[in-house]
Amino acid sequence: MVVDSYHYINHRVTDFLCRKWCNPAPLDGSAPNLVVKDTDKNGREYFKRAFNTQACEHLNSWLGGYDSILKRMKGKNFNWFLHVMIFHHTKLVLEKQERKKKGLQVESDEDEDEEDGMEI
Repeated sequence: MVVDSYHYINHRVTDFLCRKWCNPAPLDGSAPNLVVKDTDKNGREYFKRAFNTQACEHLNSWLGGYDSILKRMKGKNFNWFLHVMIFHHTKLVLEKQERKKKGLQVESDEDEDEEDGMEI
């Protein structure tokens, strides 16, 4: 089980099993979908994470608010609801980023959800 980078740094260096199987960015080629090569502005190659594990944790935490609803759903309803909620969350994040870019005040996630009629 891969953990997000924030949790990983708190794991013991001497814990071989944790370092081997929970590393969010292994450089030994064991998980090529987690680490990609990129080039910096000077043309040097470097490794970077293929996705933001902390953003994934944030989304997972946000979806946890819907746990009581999701665990009672059948497969197709679950997939549809999850798809809609991820779409909604992405829309909220993009709107928040856009407001931040324009220098407008950014509201908390809870305020945004209340405006949309969504309760967490």
